[in-house]
Amino acid sequence: MSNVLNDSSVNDSSVNGNIIFIGFMGSGKTTLGRKIAKHFGRLFLDTDLLIESRENMEILDIFKQHGEKYFRNLEREISELIQNSIRNSIIAVGGGFPTAVSSLQKLGFVIYLDIDFDFMISEVKKHPAELEKRPLLENLDEAKKIYDFRKKIYKSQADKIFTINHNNYETVVDEVINFLKNIKEFE
Repeated sequence: MSNVLNDSSVNDSSVNGNIIFIGFMGSGKTTLGRKIAKHFGRLFLDTDLLIESRENMEILDIFKQHGEKYFRNLEREISELIQNSIRNSIIAVGGGFPTAVSSLQKLGFVIYLDIDFDFMISEVKKHPAELEKRPLLENLDEAKKIYDFRKKIYKSQADKIFTINHNNYETVVDEVINFLKNIKEFE
């Protein structure tokens, strides 16, 4: 199921040809983003991987050594890089990126992958290596509070919402592809 939040934003925010995937950790931003990029022959970027490359350390270590404020500043710097230099790309941003960067539409057309919290937890638990990279999920009550807080931000930043549930990732990939084929500026 998908919802268009703001049809007028299709023309305004797709000027640079970028598609920005937002959503909570484990929503499939990177997985779907890579598939969409491959389908359209576009460059795929993941802001967390860009930050790790730039800092030469993993996100978890950046948080441990420098703190969240430092990391959010890195996200703002990456946002400026995207806005000024990146065109016609598919970009997955970290789950907290929309809390640090208030005007995502300047980066591209924003697609929110809305995933149910409990479903996301069950999916992430299937992959222990992924779970280890997500220390926020050690305290599920706190993670749920962050999820609820961010969900409002995601919805306010999104140009389009696609709902992820019950292993429908491939269906959502097809829905996103079909949606993007109908955006004249994206062709």
